[in-house]
Amino acid sequence: MTKRHSSDGESNVSIYEVADRAGVSIVTVSRVFNNYPHVSNRMRDRVFAAAREVGYKPRVVVKRQVIAVIIGHLDHLAAGDYKTRLAMRVMIEAAKVGYLVDFIPYDAVELATKHHVDGIIEIGLTDKEAASLNDLPNVPTVFINKTLTRGADHCFCVCSDHYLEVRTATEYLLDNGHTRIALVLDELTGWGPEHKQTGFSATLATRVGPTEGTPILSTDTATPLEIASRIKEAGCTAALLFTDNAGMPLLDALANELHLNIPEDLSVVGLENMAISPYLSPRLSTIKQPLEELAAAAVRCITGDQPPSTTSFFFPSRLIKRASVKNISGR
Repeated sequence: MTKRHSSDGESNVSIYEVADRAGVSIVTVSRVFNNYPHVSNRMRDRVFAAAREVGYKPRVVVKRQVIAVIIGHLDHLAAGDYKTRLAMRVMIEAAKVGYLVDFIPYDAVELATKHHVDGIIEIGLTDKEAASLNDLPNVPTVFINKTLTRGADHCFCVCSDHYLEVRTATEYLLDNGHTRIALVLDELTGWGPEHKQTGFSATLATRVGPTEGTPILSTDTATPLEIASRIKEAGCTAALLFTDNAGMPLLDALANELHLNIPEDLSVVGLENMAISPYLSPRLSTIKQPLEELAAAAVRCITGDQPPSTTSFFFPSRLIKRASVKNISGR
């Protein structure tokens, strides 16, 4: 076998000799030495043994530290929305500890398996979509606002307290005299939406008794105008617009299609969008989700010096009181 030579004329064994000795392609040799996730231990041992036999010494290369962020529902992605703001916080937190971020659409998730990444964070996937993620690298994987164990010790869940945030907003409306309240969500199934509905129904039942006919609506089964019409037809005096994707269209339908005045005709609590909520007329009362804390915790699960001692992390949301809620209690 003829040894290849480096540019300065000195003898230098290359990966071609390793591939010849191991009986594999140079692509396989490269994947082994770059710690590609989908290479069997048997193949790694085979390539390492061949490298020792021919005296191959891999060049020391500083490897990029990369987190793959898998984002769902890009058809709803818009400047300033939940997924955009959370993704930006993840990028900022990752940069603080020297990591880069690759953003990957859910329908191109196989890209996460084609390149070596140090961790994976999902943003905006439904529970069903998140559960269907297969063949991902065996690296720390973080699910945000979901509780999926997936039976693996490298999977983590980082969540806001969905039950508490709905209970807090519902109690605020009840304290202002509203007992006929609508709840609007992006979907009705899944861990997060189900916790929101439980918090909503339990709070109403405790404070005002049976709540038959109280509207709980979903934007994935009805248009914003249809939902707004049902809120009006149900005689609601307040609504929790807890939808990441349709908050602004719903406000538009209520105010401009049905000509309801906020808060005179309908009090509203939405989800905080700091680029929009404080500047609406009237200024929108909101629940501020802990995006900074969620992003920081997700990144720490991947980049921390020690593995987290727990697989689930919960952070409280905060109520911001503005002008979109009217007190009708007479007090």
